Amino acid sequence: MNDIFDPSGLCGWVDDPARHAVAATLPTLAQAGPDLYGADISGDILLYKAWKDATGAYWPYVAQTIGDCVSHGHGHGYDLLQCVEYVLEGGSRGELKRDDTETDTEFLYGAGREAAGMLGSWGDGCYGSAMVKAMTQLGVMPRSAVGPYDGQRAKRWGHDGAPAELKTKAAQWKLGNAALVRNWDELLSALANGYPVTICTALGFTMRRDEAGFCQRRGRWGHCMLVCGVRQDTRPGACIFQSWGPGVPSGPTALDQPDNSFWVERGDVEAILGEGDSWALSKGPLFTPRPIPARWSYADYI
Repeated sequence: MNDIFDPSGLCGWVDDPARHAVAATLPTLAQAGPDLYGADISGDILLYKAWKDATGAYWPYVAQTIGDCVSHGHGHGYDLLQCVEYVLEGGSRGELKRDDTETDTEFLYGAGREAAGMLGSWGDGCYGSAMVKAMTQLGVMPRSAVGPYDGQRAKRWGHDGAPAELKTKAAQWKLGNAALVRNWDELLSALANGYPVTICTALGFTMRRDEAGFCQRRGRWGHCMLVCGVRQDTRPGACIFQSWGPGVPSGPTALDQPDNSFWVERGDVEAILGEGDSWALSKGPLFTPRPIPARWSYADYI
Protein backbone atom coordinates (compact mmCIF):
# COMPACT_ATOMS: atom_id res chain seq x y z
CA MET A 1 0.00 0.00 0.00
CA ASN A 2 1.24 3.53 -0.74
CA ASP A 3 0.11 7.07 -1.45
CA ILE A 4 -1.73 6.04 -4.62
CA PHE A 5 -3.96 3.62 -2.66
CA ASP A 6 -7.57 4.72 -3.17
CA PRO A 7 -9.63 3.93 -0.06
CA SER A 8 -12.95 5.19 -1.42
CA GLY A 9 -14.38 1.69 -1.92
CA LEU A 10 -13.57 0.77 1.67
CA CYS A 11 -15.28 3.67 3.35
CA GLY A 12 -18.80 3.62 4.70
CA TRP A 13 -19.68 6.64 6.81
CA VAL A 14 -23.01 7.98 5.54
CA ASP A 15 -23.48 11.67 6.20
CA ASP A 16 -27.22 11.21 6.59
CA PRO A 17 -29.03 14.22 8.12
CA ALA A 18 -30.89 11.72 10.32
CA ARG A 19 -27.68 11.23 12.32
CA HIS A 20 -28.23 14.57 14.03
CA ALA A 21 -31.63 13.53 15.41
CA VAL A 22 -30.09 10.34 16.82
CA ALA A 23 -27.20 12.33 18.28
CA ALA A 24 -29.68 14.64 20.02
CA THR A 25 -30.87 11.66 22.11
CA LEU A 26 -27.33 11.08 23.44
CA PRO A 27 -25.28 13.24 25.83
CA THR A 28 -22.33 15.45 25.02
CA LEU A 29 -19.12 14.81 26.94
CA ALA A 30 -19.73 17.99 28.93
CA GLN A 31 -23.05 16.52 30.08
CA ALA A 32 -21.90 12.96 30.74
CA GLY A 33 -18.51 13.86 32.21
CA PRO A 34 -18.69 17.33 33.79
CA ASP A 35 -15.92 16.45 36.26
CA LEU A 36 -13.39 15.72 33.52
CA TYR A 37 -12.66 19.39 32.90
CA GLY A 38 -10.36 21.85 34.61
CA ALA A 39 -7.23 19.72 34.86
CA ASP A 40 -4.02 20.88 33.21
CA ILE A 41 -3.58 18.27 30.50
CA SER A 42 -0.09 18.45 29.09
CA GLY A 43 2.28 16.09 27.32
CA ASP A 44 1.51 13.14 25.11
CA ILE A 45 -1.40 10.78 25.75
CA LEU A 46 -0.57 7.51 24.00
CA LEU A 47 -3.70 5.57 24.88
CA TYR A 48 -2.79 2.94 22.29
CA LYS A 49 -0.16 1.75 24.77
CA ALA A 50 -3.02 0.05 26.64
CA TRP A 51 -3.11 -2.62 23.91
CA LYS A 52 0.49 -3.57 24.62
CA ASP A 53 0.09 -3.22 28.36
CA ALA A 54 -2.94 -5.51 28.51
CA THR A 55 -2.20 -8.09 25.82
CA GLY A 56 1.49 -7.70 25.06
CA ALA A 57 1.17 -6.45 21.47
CA TYR A 58 -0.74 -4.29 19.03
CA TRP A 59 -3.34 -6.42 17.34
CA PRO A 60 -2.91 -7.08 13.58
CA TYR A 61 -6.52 -6.47 12.63
CA VAL A 62 -7.58 -7.80 9.23
CA ALA A 63 -8.73 -5.26 6.66
CA GLN A 64 -12.40 -4.51 6.12
CA THR A 65 -13.64 -5.75 2.74
CA ILE A 66 -16.89 -3.77 2.34
CA GLY A 67 -18.02 -0.30 3.42
CA ASP A 68 -18.53 -1.30 7.07
CA CYS A 69 -15.91 1.02 8.58
CA VAL A 70 -18.32 2.46 11.17
CA SER A 71 -18.54 -0.94 12.84
CA HIS A 72 -14.77 -1.38 12.68
CA GLY A 73 -14.01 2.03 14.15
CA HIS A 74 -16.39 1.46 17.04
CA GLY A 75 -15.33 -2.16 17.49
CA HIS A 76 -11.69 -1.09 17.74
CA GLY A 77 -12.71 1.58 20.22
CA TYR A 78 -14.56 -0.95 22.37
CA ASP A 79 -11.52 -3.26 22.26
CA LEU A 80 -9.17 -0.49 23.35
CA LEU A 81 -11.59 0.50 26.12
CA GLN A 82 -11.54 -3.07 27.43
CA CYS A 83 -7.73 -3.03 27.49
CA VAL A 84 -7.75 0.28 29.37
CA GLU A 85 -10.23 -1.06 31.92
CA TYR A 86 -8.23 -4.27 32.35
CA VAL A 87 -5.08 -2.33 33.21
CA LEU A 88 -6.83 0.18 35.47
CA GLU A 89 -8.49 -2.68 37.36
CA GLY A 90 -5.10 -4.22 38.13
CA GLY A 91 -4.87 -6.92 35.46
CA SER A 92 -1.52 -8.63 34.96
CA ARG A 93 0.59 -7.15 32.21
CA GLY A 94 0.35 -8.94 28.88
CA GLU A 95 -2.15 -11.57 30.01
CA LEU A 96 -5.46 -10.34 28.57
CA LYS A 97 -6.37 -12.74 25.77
CA ARG A 98 -7.45 -11.29 22.46
CA ASP A 99 -9.97 -14.11 22.00
CA ASP A 100 -11.73 -12.93 25.15
CA THR A 101 -11.76 -9.28 24.10
CA GLU A 102 -12.04 -8.59 20.38
CA THR A 103 -15.41 -7.23 19.25
CA ASP A 104 -17.39 -8.75 16.41
CA THR A 105 -17.88 -6.00 13.84
CA GLU A 106 -20.47 -7.81 11.73
CA PHE A 107 -22.90 -7.86 14.67
CA LEU A 108 -22.23 -4.17 15.26
CA TYR A 109 -22.83 -3.43 11.60
CA GLY A 110 -26.24 -5.11 11.58
CA ALA A 111 -27.23 -3.57 14.91
CA GLY A 112 -26.07 -0.10 13.91
CA ARG A 113 -27.87 -0.17 10.57
CA GLU A 114 -31.04 -1.30 12.32
CA ALA A 115 -30.75 1.66 14.70
CA ALA A 116 -30.27 3.92 11.67
CA GLY A 117 -33.30 2.49 9.83
CA MET A 118 -31.06 1.20 7.01
CA LEU A 119 -32.07 -2.46 6.96
CA GLY A 120 -33.40 -3.75 3.65
CA SER A 121 -30.84 -1.91 1.54
CA TRP A 122 -27.82 -3.71 0.08
CA GLY A 123 -25.89 -0.44 -0.05
CA ASP A 124 -23.05 -0.14 2.45
CA GLY A 125 -22.71 2.31 5.30
CA CYS A 126 -23.91 3.65 8.62
CA TYR A 127 -23.18 6.59 10.92
CA GLY A 128 -21.66 6.92 14.36
CA SER A 129 -24.62 8.09 16.42
CA ALA A 130 -26.64 5.04 15.33
CA MET A 131 -23.73 2.73 16.10
CA VAL A 132 -23.24 3.97 19.65
CA LYS A 133 -27.00 3.93 20.21
CA ALA A 134 -27.01 0.25 19.26
CA MET A 135 -23.99 -0.46 21.48
CA THR A 136 -25.56 1.18 24.52
CA GLN A 137 -29.13 -0.06 24.04
CA LEU A 138 -28.71 -3.47 22.40
CA GLY A 139 -25.15 -4.50 23.18
CA VAL A 140 -22.01 -5.95 21.67
CA MET A 141 -20.85 -9.45 20.77
CA PRO A 142 -17.32 -10.88 21.15
CA ARG A 143 -15.74 -12.15 17.95
CA SER A 144 -15.11 -15.53 19.59
CA ALA A 145 -18.88 -16.12 19.56
CA VAL A 146 -19.22 -15.45 15.83
CA GLY A 147 -15.96 -16.28 14.05
CA PRO A 148 -13.30 -14.54 11.93
CA TYR A 149 -14.28 -11.36 10.13
CA ASP A 150 -16.34 -11.98 7.00
CA GLY A 151 -17.35 -9.00 4.87
CA GLN A 152 -20.16 -10.92 3.21
CA ARG A 153 -21.59 -11.80 6.62
CA ALA A 154 -21.49 -8.10 7.43
CA LYS A 155 -23.26 -7.38 4.13
CA ARG A 156 -26.05 -9.88 4.95
CA TRP A 157 -26.52 -8.66 8.50
CA GLY A 158 -26.43 -5.06 7.28
CA HIS A 159 -29.38 -5.97 5.04
CA ASP A 160 -31.34 -8.33 7.31
CA GLY A 161 -30.23 -7.26 10.79
CA ALA A 162 -28.16 -9.19 13.29
CA PRO A 163 -29.52 -12.66 14.17
CA ALA A 164 -32.12 -12.69 16.93
CA GLU A 165 -30.24 -15.30 18.96
CA LEU A 166 -27.21 -13.03 19.13
CA LYS A 167 -29.29 -10.02 20.11
CA THR A 168 -30.53 -11.89 23.18
CA LYS A 169 -26.94 -12.45 24.28
CA ALA A 170 -25.50 -9.05 23.45
CA ALA A 171 -26.92 -7.19 26.45
CA GLN A 172 -24.29 -8.67 28.76
CA TRP A 173 -21.63 -6.71 26.83
CA LYS A 174 -23.46 -3.40 26.51
CA LEU A 175 -21.43 -0.23 26.24
CA GLY A 176 -22.05 1.82 29.37
CA ASN A 177 -22.35 5.18 27.65
CA ALA A 178 -21.27 7.21 24.64
CA ALA A 179 -20.84 10.98 24.60
CA LEU A 180 -20.46 13.44 21.73
CA VAL A 181 -16.97 14.97 21.52
CA ARG A 182 -17.11 18.37 19.84
CA ASN A 183 -13.67 20.01 20.16
CA TRP A 184 -9.99 19.53 20.96
CA ASP A 185 -10.37 20.20 24.71
CA GLU A 186 -13.08 17.56 25.01
CA LEU A 187 -10.91 15.12 23.05
CA LEU A 188 -8.01 15.71 25.45
CA SER A 189 -10.30 15.29 28.46
CA ALA A 190 -11.64 11.98 27.16
CA LEU A 191 -8.28 10.44 26.28
CA ALA A 192 -6.52 11.70 29.43
CA ASN A 193 -9.07 9.76 31.47
CA GLY A 194 -8.91 6.56 29.42
CA TYR A 195 -11.92 6.97 27.12
CA PRO A 196 -11.23 6.20 23.42
CA VAL A 197 -12.91 8.44 20.84
CA THR A 198 -14.34 7.29 17.51
CA ILE A 199 -14.46 9.78 14.64
CA CYS A 200 -16.64 9.87 11.53
CA THR A 201 -15.59 12.25 8.81
CA ALA A 202 -15.75 13.31 5.18
CA LEU A 203 -12.12 14.53 5.24
CA GLY A 204 -9.57 12.47 3.33
CA PHE A 205 -5.83 12.11 3.87
CA THR A 206 -2.76 10.97 1.99
CA MET A 207 -1.83 7.32 2.30
CA ARG A 208 1.85 7.84 3.11
CA ARG A 209 3.14 9.14 6.44
CA ASP A 210 5.84 11.81 6.52
CA GLU A 211 9.00 11.57 8.62
CA ALA A 212 7.01 12.34 11.81
CA GLY A 213 4.22 9.84 11.10
CA PHE A 214 1.69 12.43 9.85
CA CYS A 215 -0.59 12.17 6.83
CA GLN A 216 -1.76 15.34 5.10
CA ARG A 217 -5.31 16.33 4.39
CA ARG A 218 -6.30 15.51 0.81
CA GLY A 219 -9.64 14.98 -0.89
CA ARG A 220 -12.77 13.60 0.73
CA TRP A 221 -13.97 10.23 1.91
CA GLY A 222 -16.76 9.07 4.21
CA HIS A 223 -14.88 7.12 6.85
CA CYS A 224 -14.98 6.09 10.52
CA MET A 225 -11.77 5.61 12.50
CA LEU A 226 -10.54 5.75 16.08
CA VAL A 227 -8.51 8.37 17.93
CA CYS A 228 -6.14 6.44 20.19
CA GLY A 229 -3.61 9.09 21.17
CA VAL A 230 -2.63 12.76 21.07
CA ARG A 231 0.67 14.61 20.97
CA GLN A 232 1.09 18.16 22.25
CA ASP A 233 4.67 18.97 21.29
CA THR A 234 5.72 21.45 18.60
CA ARG A 235 3.37 19.67 16.19
CA PRO A 236 0.14 18.89 18.05
CA GLY A 237 -2.11 16.24 16.59
CA ALA A 238 -4.01 13.00 17.07
CA CYS A 239 -3.16 9.38 16.28
CA ILE A 240 -5.83 7.86 14.03
CA PHE A 241 -6.29 4.07 13.99
CA GLN A 242 -7.87 2.76 10.79
CA SER A 243 -9.37 -0.44 9.41
CA TRP A 244 -7.48 -1.12 6.18
CA GLY A 245 -5.17 -3.74 7.63
CA PRO A 246 -1.54 -3.81 8.81
CA GLY A 247 0.97 -1.43 7.28
CA VAL A 248 -1.57 1.10 5.99
CA PRO A 249 -0.72 3.91 5.51
CA SER A 250 2.88 3.37 4.47
CA GLY A 251 5.88 5.40 5.60
CA PRO A 252 7.68 6.18 8.87
CA THR A 253 6.01 5.81 12.25
CA ALA A 254 6.55 7.82 15.44
CA LEU A 255 6.04 7.47 19.18
CA ASP A 256 5.62 3.68 18.88
CA GLN A 257 2.31 4.12 17.09
CA PRO A 258 0.54 1.02 15.68
CA ASP A 259 1.49 0.35 12.06
CA ASN A 260 -2.12 0.79 10.85
CA SER A 261 -2.33 4.34 12.22
CA PHE A 262 -1.30 7.85 11.24
CA TRP A 263 -1.00 11.26 12.90
CA VAL A 264 -3.22 14.17 11.89
CA GLU A 265 -2.60 17.85 12.59
CA ARG A 266 -4.66 19.45 15.35
CA GLY A 267 -6.49 21.75 12.93
CA ASP A 268 -7.64 18.78 10.86
CA VAL A 269 -8.78 16.97 14.01
CA GLU A 270 -10.81 19.99 15.05
CA ALA A 271 -12.45 20.05 11.61
CA ILE A 272 -13.39 16.37 12.00
CA LEU A 273 -14.85 16.90 15.46
CA GLY A 274 -16.82 19.83 14.08
CA GLU A 275 -18.68 17.46 11.76
CA GLY A 276 -20.59 16.28 14.84
CA ASP A 277 -20.27 12.48 14.77
CA SER A 278 -17.37 11.66 17.11
CA TRP A 279 -17.97 9.64 20.28
CA ALA A 280 -16.16 8.96 23.55
CA LEU A 281 -16.82 5.44 24.84
CA SER A 282 -17.28 4.47 28.50
CA LYS A 283 -17.75 1.17 30.31
CA GLY A 284 -20.01 2.80 32.89
CA PRO A 285 -22.92 5.24 32.67
CA LEU A 286 -20.76 8.23 33.64
CA PHE A 287 -17.44 9.53 32.41
CA THR A 288 -15.61 9.80 35.71
CA PRO A 289 -12.09 11.16 36.24
CA ARG A 290 -9.50 8.41 36.62
CA PRO A 291 -5.80 8.96 35.97
CA ILE A 292 -4.23 6.67 33.41
CA PRO A 293 -0.71 5.28 33.96
CA ALA A 294 2.05 7.82 33.40
CA ARG A 295 3.87 5.21 31.32
CA TRP A 296 1.25 5.67 28.59
CA SER A 297 2.88 9.04 27.91
CA TYR A 298 6.27 7.54 27.06
CA ALA A 299 6.97 6.42 23.51
CA ASP A 300 9.81 4.20 24.75
CA TYR A 301 7.57 2.25 27.12
CA ILE A 302 7.06 -1.19 25.62
